[in-house]
Amino acid sequence: LIEVAVSGFDEGEISITVENNTLFISGEQVNSDPINYEYLHRGLSSRNFVQKFKLAEHVEVNDATIKNGVLSVSLERKVPEDKKPKNIAINYNK
Repeated sequence: LIEVAVSGFDEGEISITVENNTLFISGEQVNSDPINYEYLHRGLSSRNFVQKFKLAEHVEVNDATIKNGVLSVSLERKVPEDKKPKNIAINYNK
């Protein structure tokens, strides 16, 4: 599970892509304020961001949800049967 704080971003401003075993999470805020304000302090950042996460081999992204300003991306390792370790039977000669 990967969690990223994304409070302040609206629906459609966050994107998730996977390319070459790398997970990219990006946020780009659309400035919809018709009036330009001069802020003394902003508790939430209004910067765009891109975060990269290198995924291990055979790891797939299952789901992504946002709840209370936290993006949760669930991952699952799916190893193919031919790549899993296998037990070899030992024959004892008497």
